[in-house]
Amino acid sequence: MYQLSFDHRHSYDRTANGIEVPVSLSVLGQTVDVVTKVDTGATSCIFAREVGDQLGLDIESGRAERFVMPNGGYFTAYGHSIQMHCLGMQMDALVYFATDPAFRRNVLGRRGWLEHVRVAFVDYERLLFLAPYNRT
Repeated sequence: MYQLSFDHRHSYDRTANGIEVPVSLSVLGQTVDVVTKVDTGATSCIFAREVGDQLGLDIESGRAERFVMPNGGYFTAYGHSIQMHCLGMQMDALVYFATDPAFRRNVLGRRGWLEHVRVAFVDYERLLFLAPYNRT
């Protein structure tokens, strides 16, 4: 038998399409609150361009990366180091902002979020449990 402990519990909406988690992003003295979707298959955390604009970032000055979509298409996003607050936890993360204003999703992926946390889902009850990865 294995046992894990968690610091935070979050109830997510049964009617939402996906698992929604509130997040605050901070950089350059600006903070933006965002509703995100958990995507454990996504390589990185990716946010809509408007989120980066609200943070005052020069989007294209970041680290360019090309992401492949499930339909075989691709898009470009730029990485920036930010501070992320998620369900009572704070982490420094490299996250990406899409260049195309039509990209409207905000996604918590493996790099930038999942690598920093210990997480469990009980989807039947719509519960997410979270703790820092490195907590003893």
